[in-house]
Amino acid sequence: MSKERNDKVDEYLNSPLANPVRLTIALYLLPREGACFKTIAEALGLTPGNLRHHLNVLRKEGMIEEKYILRGRPRKYIVLTRKGACELEKVMNILKNMFENRRNTR
Repeated sequence: MSKERNDKVDEYLNSPLANPVRLTIALYLLPREGACFKTIAEALGLTPGNLRHHLNVLRKEGMIEEKYILRGRPRKYIVLTRKGACELEKVMNILKNMFENRRNTR
């Protein structure tokens, strides 16, 4: 494996989005303006505690923001930040390249 490829693998593994649950959360939020906690938990089949843990990691990394939206009653919405979208794009490109390299070596 080339040094460059090793560096990309390390870059991926060091990303908070290397965790499949956090990657799924980011992918879920990407096409949306935001989603409430309960909606995310139900859509992804996560327990509240598990979702809260992963959201805390993403929030500390600046990849999501939690905002209160007044639609009817106040709700907390989870929003993917620009930094989160950029990290998601980077991770998806690394994964795509890994698959392409695997396909080309067969």
